[in-house]
Amino acid sequence: MRVLRLTPFFHHDCVTEWPPEFDAVGGMQVQILHLSRELADRGVEQQVMTVGFPGLPRRRVDRPGLEIRVTRAPLPRLRSALTGLVGLNQAWLAAVLAACLPLRRTWPPDLVHVHADGQLWALLAGPLVSRIVGAPYCLTLHCSRLAVYEPMSRVDRMQHRLVYAAERYALRHARRVSTLTERTADTVAKLLPLDRSRVDVLPDSVGAVRPVPEDQARARLRSLGVPDGAPVVGWVGRVAHEKGWRDFVAVAQGWDTGSGAPGAVFLVVGDGPQRALMQQAVHDAGLADRFVFTGFVPHDTVPSVMTGLDVLVMPSAHEELGGSALEAMVCGTPVAGYAVGGLRDTVGGITPALLVPKSDITALTRAAGRAIVDAPGHRKAVADALPDLLASYGDATADRAVEHYRRALGATAEGGRPCRP
Repeated sequence: MRVLRLTPFFHHDCVTEWPPEFDAVGGMQVQILHLSRELADRGVEQQVMTVGFPGLPRRRVDRPGLEIRVTRAPLPRLRSALTGLVGLNQAWLAAVLAACLPLRRTWPPDLVHVHADGQLWALLAGPLVSRIVGAPYCLTLHCSRLAVYEPMSRVDRMQHRLVYAAERYALRHARRVSTLTERTADTVAKLLPLDRSRVDVLPDSVGAVRPVPEDQARARLRSLGVPDGAPVVGWVGRVAHEKGWRDFVAVAQGWDTGSGAPGAVFLVVGDGPQRALMQQAVHDAGLADRFVFTGFVPHDTVPSVMTGLDVLVMPSAHEELGGSALEAMVCGTPVAGYAVGGLRDTVGGITPALLVPKSDITALTRAAGRAIVDAPGHRKAVADALPDLLASYGDATADRAVEHYRRALGATAEGGRPCRP
């Protein structure tokens, strides 16, 4: 089976530095890397066409059967505080279309797999590339405009109807659709309407993330500049508008009077287009001595970071599933956050008292404080859920993806004729 994977979101873990304007690493990037590797190990031959930054090889073989291609047209280095590099995804799509022209002759794929996050350009890739290479496409909604996504700015709100329509079109013309949660699958099928049997649920995988010994975790936090002796309240992921960093800073502002917990250190692990804005807000609030910013860190350090936290806070505006929450809980760390999207199922099914209404900063501060004050109770709930977490978000995800592809390739065209793979 040959799969052409199209995504502007991908983690290049062969580097130790990552320019934040080039789509700083978040859960979606890491998950697509995990999935690609796990499928390659199962014999699925893949080419991944994705975004890259200067210094990365244009083509590299990650492992047998998995080739990574950096497909990005030249563009000026104009930065946006909201999205990073202006025009990055458009440049990706333009380069993808050019790179796909010879594929029908040199490497004809059986299936095209597109990963979309609620933005326009990935949604256009499936219908266009499918025609170019002569193969059907399937579409994964890592964040759906129809079900979860909330516009992030005035410009985003202005184009919301256009992207909403593009998602509907892409979904209707996809051979099969996958979502990260049953909730989104049901919503999408109802709104289109779309035959629910064409929508598979393929949740993220936690991969190799597991807890590490406590002394190792504390040593890792010390190496990042976190002092011993105080609770550690963490943020892990992209520093971007939709992740609610302003609310995280507000939690820190109200911590001493509103959390009911001892004075804490606030650890920000990751990078993104709004890191400088977040650091300035922390400085303006007089909290610089309470915060530690690590910037980009290799993903293999995540288990030790997650294990060392006392609580992970996720004040996201929208969150399809919440990969960071899954990783934290697998490492035994409770999560406090807003009751949005998939967090209502993942965190809500384990420690529901730590989820609060969106934008209620006072309640979020109290919830994070409770996770520390009542640590034994919340950590026991998380530990008891570990077998179910690994069963739902472990290695079986790749097996479900293989079955998803087989269903797509086994579908029939109108009139009952088998579709060309």
